[in-house]
Amino acid sequence: MRRSLAAILALLNVANGLWMLFAGPAWYATVPGVTHTGPFNPHFVQDIGAAFLVAGLGLAARAWQPALWPAGVTGAAFLAAHGLIHLADIFKGHAESPVRDLAVVVVPAIAALYASLPNKEFAMRKWFARRYLASYRNRYNYDTSYMEMVLDDAPDAFFKFAKIFGIANYRKVVPVDALFAAKITGAMHEDCGPCTQLVVDMALEAGVANDQIEAVLKGKCAAMNDAATLGYRFAKAVCQRSPAEDEAREAVRAEWGNQGVIELSFALQVGRLFPMVKAGLGYAKECRRVVVEGRNVDVIKQAA
Repeated sequence: MRRSLAAILALLNVANGLWMLFAGPAWYATVPGVTHTGPFNPHFVQDIGAAFLVAGLGLAARAWQPALWPAGVTGAAFLAAHGLIHLADIFKGHAESPVRDLAVVVVPAIAALYASLPNKEFAMRKWFARRYLASYRNRYNYDTSYMEMVLDDAPDAFFKFAKIFGIANYRKVVPVDALFAAKITGAMHEDCGPCTQLVVDMALEAGVANDQIEAVLKGKCAAMNDAATLGYRFAKAVCQRSPAEDEAREAVRAEWGNQGVIELSFALQVGRLFPMVKAGLGYAKECRRVVVEGRNVDVIKQAA
């Protein structure tokens, strides 16, 4: 329905635009209502003709490929603005023929907006999500193809899963060093080099010092500050389900309360979750050396 309507409107607007561009005097003499705007101005008519042509081509792109609906929206935006101007004239009593303006300008503008929008439930959200993933991939040099697969094949699952992004950086009381110590430890536990690198890059972006990141990667508590040590020991104990788990949890609680335990638990599990999903979907095939500010760091996976 939308594609057919977009095709019809595209044809009409392209034809009108070409008419204005290449036969302006004939257009001016034929189209009712334009003479009241003043004497024929060839340059002005051609300018507006170009706008109608571009609007028509945008709608044509939408009709040709539904995925190109943003081009259709762009074209429809001009028609909508044009329609609003005519609608304002109608309300002000300045329109020469209100019924004609409604039928020829306003209604087609509404139809163009309707026709340009995607007709699937997740099409618009998928378009924005795809751009977000592309931006994420370029920003961190991280392969997001496993999430793109989920977006393509199970968009509903993707958008439900995406809600977890909100807790990925949840932090109220825990210092940033402790938070990323837990995250990095979680990613290392799942033996995913690219995922560990991603968390390392995020830690650097958040302001965690190089030496603290390297200390966590190497498991050297003596080189960590107090916050990083607490975050690391807590995460390590939970991952390994070691007898020291309760002691580590109580140490975190003594420093930052139950809120701190919650934040580090979230950070740790988010650090593990994405590598696990990646592996489950069959995309955990790439090995990568972890690099901190251009320096390779030897990371030894700790026994579970």
